[in-house]
Amino acid sequence: MDGGIDSRRKRVLDELYRGFRTVAHGGYLYLCDMKYDYSRWSVEAVQDFGLPGNYMVRAGEIWEQCIHPDDREGYHQSIEDIFAGRDRGHDMQYRVKNTAGRYVVCTCRGTVLWDEQGQPDYFVGSIHNHGQENNVDPLTGFQNQYGLFETLKMLYAKKQPANIMMLGVGHFSTINEMWGYDFGNIVIHKLVQLLKKTFRNEGMLYRLDGVRFVLLTRTLSLDELARRYEALYQDISLRLEVDGYRPNLEICGSALEIEDFDIDPQTMFSCLTYAYVSSREKGNGSFRIFHRELDADRNNLLVLVNAVRKSIENNCAGFVLYYQPIVEAATGRLCGSEALLRWENPEFGLVPPNRFIPIIENDPAFVHLGEWILRKAMEDTKPFLAVFPDFELNVNISYDQIKQDNFVQLVRRNLDAAGFPARNLCLEITERCRLLDMERLAAIVSELQSIGVRFAIDDFGTGYSSMSILNSMKFDVVKIDKSFVDGVAAGGRELRLVKVMHDMAGLYGARVCAEGVETKEQCDILRECGIDCIQGYYFSRPVEVETFRERFVKQA
Repeated sequence: MDGGIDSRRKRVLDELYRGFRTVAHGGYLYLCDMKYDYSRWSVEAVQDFGLPGNYMVRAGEIWEQCIHPDDREGYHQSIEDIFAGRDRGHDMQYRVKNTAGRYVVCTCRGTVLWDEQGQPDYFVGSIHNHGQENNVDPLTGFQNQYGLFETLKMLYAKKQPANIMMLGVGHFSTINEMWGYDFGNIVIHKLVQLLKKTFRNEGMLYRLDGVRFVLLTRTLSLDELARRYEALYQDISLRLEVDGYRPNLEICGSALEIEDFDIDPQTMFSCLTYAYVSSREKGNGSFRIFHRELDADRNNLLVLVNAVRKSIENNCAGFVLYYQPIVEAATGRLCGSEALLRWENPEFGLVPPNRFIPIIENDPAFVHLGEWILRKAMEDTKPFLAVFPDFELNVNISYDQIKQDNFVQLVRRNLDAAGFPARNLCLEITERCRLLDMERLAAIVSELQSIGVRFAIDDFGTGYSSMSILNSMKFDVVKIDKSFVDGVAAGGRELRLVKVMHDMAGLYGARVCAEGVETKEQCDILRECGIDCIQGYYFSRPVEVETFRERFVKQA
């Protein structure tokens, strides 16, 4: 069956196919004579998907039957628009059943060739079979994070500018807990359909962990992405229903422009994630764009973060630890120190951690940096123990470190390697660790405490779940945040809160350390409140290890 196509048009079709085949790289090539709806497809497509043959009439209809039912509507509408002359081509993703009976994700890109009268003449394109199941999310059919980075590698190789958007639902676990996982999967399915409808022909969609999605687009500007996000926000927040119920979903999103190919793709992704977390935790779902703007010191943040990542990959070259003393409130005697990270670079100078840690802690490289900090801090301070046997080394541990399956083994390994007594190590964790399952976190704390490691809860009182964390597991130290210490001299609410937090910690058998103490007056008031330890500029700014040894250890 040839659809009535004449021999001349068929000959032209074959010549065009051979021409495109010569320059095509990968993918299944297809070429359609739109006047007769007569197509030639690659033999590989016929073999992989069981098509009737490499010549087909109404190939679009045949191909549509191979596509997953949930993905057909968008494909069907696109083909209709192309043949009606309303669209010049398409760029879309869908799932297709192969000859093995499994659905694989395909990306289909095609464009219309017009005749001299301005009418659609030929439709030519290629279909890329992502195929590898470890790159595909089985629930949505989107490629996963591995597939995203494969695409980014190709994008970088061709130096093709693009915009990348991250969109997701915060705290989705509450939906599963309230309604069950089947209900949650239906919600995700509806989200996927909205995403496909919103971004049809505008780029490639990926599913990350949890309920986070990424769009990689070369057609939509950052401003247009912001507009699409607002429309999606309304659709998802106000109109998404499942069986008559309207779940309360916390939508959040971010975007970033990819144009500097000297910036590593992982750096881009970390900055995108940082903006996304900001949307979720600080912006009440407002769309956050990570701009290439300069920071307060005239540094491009993307370039800065990229340089930090390269330093981590280069065995943490350029990083240095400073130490701030912690003293007994009653006697002023040194009882420990907190290890604080700095980064020094010829281009950027000495950079404090608050400039890069909030971004880099979303990066896989941060786990390696965290282990370096732990090991280096123990090596630096072990000699202090000969003078101060009860010296307590405080090291900050991030959520991304403690969530690692081998975290307990990592701490044990570094204690053994440094020959550092476990009882002299205190790990400080922040309220962000609430994102970890509380039972698992409690098990980690308990296992390390069983060998002598101590735990402190840092920045106590600054988050809504500080009390919940304190109640869930045993902490050895509670560190009161500087924001409360600043106001104690005024004798008002902050002073009363400090007293309450001190009494509360006492109920759980924890010592209390006040951070950010800057004046003698603050120190005296905190001592009267029964605070156990004090840390802050009143005693010393953070200093390098040699200075710390000369000033606080040798003078003992």
